[in-house]
Amino acid sequence: MGNLEDVMAYLCSRYPFKEELSKARLTKMVYLADWRMALTKQSQITNLDWTFNHYGPYVDDVKDAAEANEGRFTILKTTNMYGSPKEVIGLKRKEETFASLSEPEIAALDHVVAMTKDLTWAPFIKLVYSTYPIATQARHVHLDLAQLATKYQRELAAVQVT
Repeated sequence: MGNLEDVMAYLCSRYPFKEELSKARLTKMVYLADWRMALTKQSQITNLDWTFNHYGPYVDDVKDAAEANEGRFTILKTTNMYGSPKEVIGLKRKEETFASLSEPEIAALDHVVAMTKDLTWAPFIKLVYSTYPIATQARHVHLDLAQLATKYQRELAAVQVT
């Protein structure tokens, strides 16, 4: 299992549009990577305890990890195109190692970068909200991604049989 800081650093290093990596976007990219890994390996990359809150899948852990690791991450306070506050998370050093990440985890992270890099905020959020855990679960519930991936795959197989 990859540690959260390596997951965040990997996404920050590989995502081509650094100014778009707001706290919210990075958090949701970590969620998408955990969901992808749950679908392919029945386990998350991180050990995050995801919750479906008012704004989709959320945890404070990503922001907290960036703040706690100021030697590795930067947090730039700026504004979005609507003038609202935005915090962009980045890396301090260009040369990074990701020792805790396995090849399947890196593949899941690369998949998330490839799927989201060309999406502006609205299509990105639409993608996040279209994932099975968010589309099928009630707000304010814990999201057991591995269990939900199994349920999703069973439902998908049942639909394909009929």
